[in-house]
Order: sequence, then structure tokens, then C-alpha cells
Amino acid sequence: IMLFETSKNADNYGIDYRIITERANKEDMLALLNKQICRNTYRTQMFNRTKFANKPFTFSENEQIFDKIAANKVYLQNDEVAQGIVFPQDFLDKKCAAKLGNRFPIGSGIFGLSHDEKDKLNLSDNEESLIKPYFTTEQIRRYYTIPSNLKWLIYTDSSFKMASCMDNYPHIKAHLDQFVDIITSDNKPYGLHRCRKEKFFRGEKVISLRKCVERPCFSYSDFDCYVTQTFFSIKASRWNMKFLTGILNSKLIAFWLRHKGKMQGSNYQVDKEPLQGIPLPLIDLYLQQPIIDLVDTILAKKKKSLEADTAAEEKAIDQLVYQLYALTEDEIQLIENS
Repeated sequence: IMLFETSKNADNYGIDYRIITERANKEDMLALLNKQICRNTYRTQMFNRTKFANKPFTFSENEQIFDKIAANKVYLQNDEVAQGIVFPQDFLDKKCAAKLGNRFPIGSGIFGLSHDEKDKLNLSDNEESLIKPYFTTEQIRRYYTIPSNLKWLIYTDSSFKMASCMDNYPHIKAHLDQFVDIITSDNKPYGLHRCRKEKFFRGEKVISLRKCVERPCFSYSDFDCYVTQTFFSIKASRWNMKFLTGILNSKLIAFWLRHKGKMQGSNYQVDKEPLQGIPLPLIDLYLQQPIIDLVDTILAKKKKSLEADTAAEEKAIDQLVYQLYALTEDEIQLIENS
């Protein structure tokens, strides 16, 4: 329960913070109400109105280390991060199949296509230009993205609202016309709901999984890779993308996101706001190179075997990241043990 009121108090003031642990009993709850430490936490958390304006406030005893991590760092900008594509529908679900009179099997491709469905459309070279490689969590792993897509995507923007815009794409038009009654896109009948800027799916980038179990997941990709809103794509010329992949996958950034990002229980929810809240070192390329070399080694190992052991390289990256953020041994141990 959090109670707030508008006031003109000085910048620094205390917040009464109490939290009870799991499996607590009646006595623990009474102790909490009486500000007694039992199987619970009680403290007065200091809040600085100026420091935390428009920023997440964490009830933590570790504010000093967060301040140190954030000191003299920079952040990802709006034009460097984009959420993946929002479909109207990619594949047919049970509800929509029923609405169409069960004329098509559940799982049939709409804006998404399997290899066989793509081949059966007999697309012209012109129509092939709208078909893009579609990647999912099956291919996008921590550090490494498998370059072989299993699905395809009909990539159409808002200009495809007009039926006449499909005149040069007759096979795609005929395919989508079968599903016109269930397409809910703002750009229906032929445009994706939110296609995003295509630059974020092309060439070199870092792909960030939005919902992560146990630890954040950032994957390097240097080929065309179109993804859904399950992911975010990062393209930033200020860093080498392999360097950024190493930094973002480090224990330090996991620690930051766990306390300063957004969590759902023990799972990370790495939305755009938490991504843009990560403090990043902006350094010369030659200083980035040691981490780049280690990421290259990880990628080479994962290319040979997805199950390759890269613990040594990841640990070495963690140590280099601690150095970049100038952490002490005690601060490092705090992160390692958290």
C-alpha cells in the first residue's frame, strides 16, 4: 500500500518502507506493523525529489552503487530503439478459424507464411520484394541469432490501405483476400498494423527479447531479421554492435535492470523505457575491442554448436564491464552475489 500527497517539502525526505517475506505468518505481519524486523524488512528510504523526477524510484539499500553505475554515462535514444512489428494476424488462430467457417486449418499463414505456403503462392519477382525473413524465439538466442529463418512475412506498410496498391501484387492480394473478414489492422485490408521503420530489421543490430526468464537476453544479428513486438531492435552508430551485445548481456546490466527496470515477479520485462534507462559507457573503438573480441569468440562457438560452453568468455566480459564502470571489489561482489 503506497500513500502519496502533493506537498512542497524539501527535496530530501523519508519514505516508510516495509515488506514482508513469502510464507509469513500472523506474528510476522504484526511485527511488520510494529516496525519490528522479523521475517520482513523495515527501513526509512530516503527520497530526493529532484534526483528522481521522471525516473524509476527503487526501494533499495544500494542507491550509491546505482549512482556510480550511472555516472558519466549515456543512454539509448528514441531513434536507436524500436519495438518489433505488430501484426493484425500472422497465423490463423482457433477463434478466427471459426469466424471463417473453419475453411482453413488452424495455424494457416495470413501475414506470416511457412516455406511451403510461400512457395505455393507462385510469387513474381516483384511480389518477392514484399516477402521478408521472419524470425522468432526459435532462432533468436542470447548472444547468437541462428541465420536460417523458418517463416516469412508479408511486409506491407500503411500505403497498402488502398486496395489499388495491390494491383502489382495479384498473388499476395488473392491470398490476403481470403482472410479479409478477420484482419483487424488499422491499415487493413493489406497493411500491417505497425510495420515500424524497416532500417531496424536490416543489417547489423542487437535484438532484445522483451520478456526474459532468469536473465536478460540480447542477441547479435548482422543480416536481415524481421521480428514481432516480442522483441526490440537496437541500431546505434555510437557503439560497435558486438560491444553493445556484450555490455547488455553482462551481469552488471542484469543487476541494473532487476532493480531499476521492470520486473514481473522474477522475470525481466525489458520494454523500451527500461532499455532507454540503461546507463552505457561511450568510449573509443579501441577500448571497445577487448569485449568485441570476446563476443566474436562466443558467436563462433555458438555457430558451431548452440550448446557450446561460453561461460569463460561471458565471465571475462563481466570483469571488463566492471572495469568500465569503475566498480570496487565489494561492489562487484554485491552484483555477483545478488
